[in-house]
Amino acid sequence: NKKNFSIKRSLVVAVALLCVIILAAFVLEKKLYAPGEISQQYNKGNCLMDTCLLVEAANYPIATLDEQSIQYLQDALADERKARSTYEAVIEKFGPVRPFINIIRAEEQHISALKALYDKYGVVIPEDKSLAPTLPATLQEVCQMGVEAEIANDELYQKMLPQVEQEDIRGVFTTLAQA
Repeated sequence: NKKNFSIKRSLVVAVALLCVIILAAFVLEKKLYAPGEISQQYNKGNCLMDTCLLVEAANYPIATLDEQSIQYLQDALADERKARSTYEAVIEKFGPVRPFINIIRAEEQHISALKALYDKYGVVIPEDKSLAPTLPATLQEVCQMGVEAEIANDELYQKMLPQVEQEDIRGVFTTLAQA
């Protein structure tokens, strides 16, 4: 019965992570598309995707990024792609199980938000070279691996955030760290 308890605990953690990711995606969407507040809320430095169409003088690329900022974008995109590849492998091995089918959608949103930054700054989006890791034998172990990966993802963003000068990049990184 210890095994059942441990499986249940891992599933509870996984579901909790899913809820956090979905909530973060919802918050990100609201931040990007706040109706009625766009003219006050967005400017050339902090707009993303369609909101930039509503800002005067927001021609792409809006600025040139330094090498460190480009590296941070590359690190973030590689990490989000790795997560997506991992969750795709989980589904391939174990079938369309929750929360992994939902988490993939969240990872796609994370990747899209990062790609919008690449577009905004005129940086070439690197080729996806992510490979799925070798998966453990059980869903319980996969859930634990997922928890560890999400913790590492947060640590990556926390390491980069103090160095990021651009308001929009900092905003996306903050939201993704919370996801």
